[in-house]
Amino acid sequence: MDGGGPGKDPDVYFEGIRASSFAGRAIPARKFVDGFDFFPAGELSYLSGPGGGGKTTVSLQLAAAVAMPIAACPQTNWLGAPVGVRGPVLFVSCEDDEYECQRRLEAAAAAEAFDLRDLRDLRIYDLSARLDKALLVSPQRNRLEKTPLFNALEEQIAQIRPALVMIDNRAQAIVCDEIDRSLATRASNMFGHIGKLYDSAIVILTHPSLGGIANKTGSSGSTAWSNTGRSTVYMRRPDDADDEGKEGGIDDGRRVMVSQKSNYAPTGRRVNLVWECGAYRCTDQPRRPDADIGQQSKGERVFLRLMAVFAKRQIDVSANANSPGSYAPNVFFRDAREGLTKSALEGAMKSLIDKGTIEVVVIAKGTSREKKVLKLAGGGDGPHR
Repeated sequence: MDGGGPGKDPDVYFEGIRASSFAGRAIPARKFVDGFDFFPAGELSYLSGPGGGGKTTVSLQLAAAVAMPIAACPQTNWLGAPVGVRGPVLFVSCEDDEYECQRRLEAAAAAEAFDLRDLRDLRIYDLSARLDKALLVSPQRNRLEKTPLFNALEEQIAQIRPALVMIDNRAQAIVCDEIDRSLATRASNMFGHIGKLYDSAIVILTHPSLGGIANKTGSSGSTAWSNTGRSTVYMRRPDDADDEGKEGGIDDGRRVMVSQKSNYAPTGRRVNLVWECGAYRCTDQPRRPDADIGQQSKGERVFLRLMAVFAKRQIDVSANANSPGSYAPNVFFRDAREGLTKSALEGAMKSLIDKGTIEVVVIAKGTSREKKVLKLAGGGDGPHR
């Protein structure tokens, strides 16, 4: 590769990829560590929650499910959903010592009926007693440095190439001004780089600020933390919890995990949990095998209703996915779609076209205003002018 010419740094260059090379190229399936699409594989994510709220417990449950050898258990679940990635796991604990981790794992083993002796691929790194437990430090403004511990951790990741690395928690592992956008971006990029380099999901546990608790976002410090990570999940008590946030308030063990930000999956995904016998389990009703029955007819009904609504508004919609501003599933997804997903709306549109119920019509053919729009077949009312 040519780094380019006299006086140029051979290590600094741009090399573009021609988009034409994408044609016909297979795209790897997107993978998530868990069954809720919370934590994408090979990327940096954050799991936020108040202190004592259960983050460490659910994290160790996930670590155990991922690290369990396939030979010992062909399929493992986390909070009732099958995990999507299996392999070694590194759990870096800056607060709880190894004995506390053992207590929580023993409780999880009893609840999930697995044998701790099978977890040879789950490694616990106990940094709780260290004063110098930071992985990244900011010795002065606008400067962030790796510590020897960071280098040692990266060496472990390079050797083991784990499927998952969990760090508990950000405040202990990254010592810097958390409201400094440049430092937050730099720190997240350092961990994100390691994740991509070794195909390891990196999940860093965080504590929300008082504002993040009050507005139920789980945020703390600069928005660059969440913006630079690929996913942020907030674990908290449910909205109807009695005396939530009050000193001495009764904790009934219920929690909700909410996807606050996700680059690769829908945001707003909620999972309801309850703490029982030392571990968390999901209380949501499992999806029925026949849950999709009737969805196609519902999708077609909703699609036709929205076509009529947009025709009345004199708004054209099209079947061309390359025109996102008028593409019917995109436009309808932002309206009263009765809970249908964008893919369901796309399926309904294609089915209605195949049946001849709707059709693509050319408007103002041969002029500068020519365009193709969707309308009801047979000359019915449609979005035309």
